[in-house]
Amino acid sequence: MGLITNTVGSYPTHSMGEALKAKMSLRELMAGKDPFVSSIEAAVNDQVRAGIELISDGQVRADMVSLFAAGIPGMKTDRGRSYITGRIRRPLKSITVGDFKLTKQLAGKTKVKGIITGPATLAASSSLNVGVPYKSSLDPRLLGDLANALRFEAEQLVRAGADALQIDEPVLYNIDIGKVLPFIDAVAESVRIPVKLHPHVASYTDFEQLLALENIEFIGLEASKYPVLVEKLTKEEFRDHEKKVALGVIDTDRQDVESLEIVKQRIKRGIQVFGDNMWINPDCGLRLQTREIAFQKLKVMVDAVRSVEKELNLF
Repeated sequence: MGLITNTVGSYPTHSMGEALKAKMSLRELMAGKDPFVSSIEAAVNDQVRAGIELISDGQVRADMVSLFAAGIPGMKTDRGRSYITGRIRRPLKSITVGDFKLTKQLAGKTKVKGIITGPATLAASSSLNVGVPYKSSLDPRLLGDLANALRFEAEQLVRAGADALQIDEPVLYNIDIGKVLPFIDAVAESVRIPVKLHPHVASYTDFEQLLALENIEFIGLEASKYPVLVEKLTKEEFRDHEKKVALGVIDTDRQDVESLEIVKQRIKRGIQVFGDNMWINPDCGLRLQTREIAFQKLKVMVDAVRSVEKELNLF
């Protein structure tokens, strides 16, 4: 497979849709005019223009929790907060396939992945209303119901032609990982395309548990912000569990663009530890950057990958 460039997900063109929506009349909104089409078009264009090989729709409509909470029966959003309001059930229709299909159409020959916010993050980020049939945010019944709802979304993305699937679980850094991993696995149990887990954690004290996931092929490492991860993990650990690395080589918190040489050094160090069969991506999403900086970060990442491939004869 070699080094495959990809984005983690969010891209800073959401403001275009938000600005357009604020100017639209109620009649236009009622008629179904979609203010976020331009945001998706811009996100896709930038990723393709930068040379990214596996892109996303840019996650431009809402934050990662609100987007799914608004579409899953038994959940709701209110002023930026999400709530469990009743028994979680499978959605009647897909939450993200519409944007995925538009992205696929715009992307041409470029591959597109679907992105799902994981059950642990949805549960831990939501308040429970009085009277719901769950004892806590990490009640196994709640996690199981969310996994079932999200598996429906995964199945719809596969049917729509997704080339890969990503499950985002940023809460794994501060909860008991062992209690939630079976439910993350359950989301992807029927998926037969590459699946990546994006844990978004600073240190993996229980990393072996992540490697034990049965239905996840790629594990994301935020290696530019936390280079210690590259030092403490080994290729053998991943190989023994039939896992591969999605290596973060761009610091998405920094406002400046790293030099080509710095990014190349990160890639080469990753190859030394894990081999050259990796996905290469920014540490996290680029939503908080300006569009200009986000594009430049993607471009230097792609240029660094192509340069390393040439230097090391990885073709």
